[in-house]
Amino acid sequence: MKVCLIYLAAGNSRRFGSNKLLYELGGKPLYRHLLDRLARLCGRRQEWEVIVVTQYPAIYEAVEKNKIRAVFSPDSYQGASYSVRAGITAAADAQACAFFVADQPHFTEKSAEAFLDTMEKNQAGLGCVTCKGQTGNPVWFSREYFPELLELKEDQGGRRVLKKHPKEITYFPIADAEELLDLDTRLDL
Repeated sequence: MKVCLIYLAAGNSRRFGSNKLLYELGGKPLYRHLLDRLARLCGRRQEWEVIVVTQYPAIYEAVEKNKIRAVFSPDSYQGASYSVRAGITAAADAQACAFFVADQPHFTEKSAEAFLDTMEKNQAGLGCVTCKGQTGNPVWFSREYFPELLELKEDQGGRRVLKKHPKEITYFPIADAEELLDLDTRLDL
C-alpha cells in the first residue's frame, strides 16, 4: 500500500515570535527532529514516502538537498487548508496519507512506525493518535477522504473531516503525553 507521510512545516509561528521551525533545539532546527525519524522509517519501507510541505524557502532548499520530496506552498500563510491541499495534491497516487506536524520534536520513530503499521494493517479509513482522552497528531486519511480534504477552506485542517466521520476513526493510544506536545511558544521549550 502506498502511504504518503505528509510533513507539515509551513506554520506561521505567531505565538513563538519568530519562525519556530528554524529554532535550534538540541543542535538542529526544530523541524528536523521528527522529519529525520520519518525519513529513516521511509528508508526501511519502499511503499512509504515523506513529502514536506512548506512556505519557507530555507526549509524547502534544505529538504531537497537531503533528497526528500518537498512541496513549496507559498499560500500556506493564509491557513492550514492550503498546506493540506498542497500535500494531498502531491500525494495523488497514494492509497492513504498520514499528516505529521513539524513542531512535535518528541514524537518517536517507534510510535510513528507503530501508528502507521496499525492504520495500514487495519485498513483504516481515518485515524489519529490519542493520549489520556486527548486526540492529536499524526492523523490518517485513506484515499476516499482526499476529496473532502481538498475542499477545506482557510484555516481548516483535517480535524474538520475527522469530526464529520467520528465512527470511522481508528484511535491509536500513545502512553507518553510529551510525544504529542506541540512547541507553540518559547515557554513550551
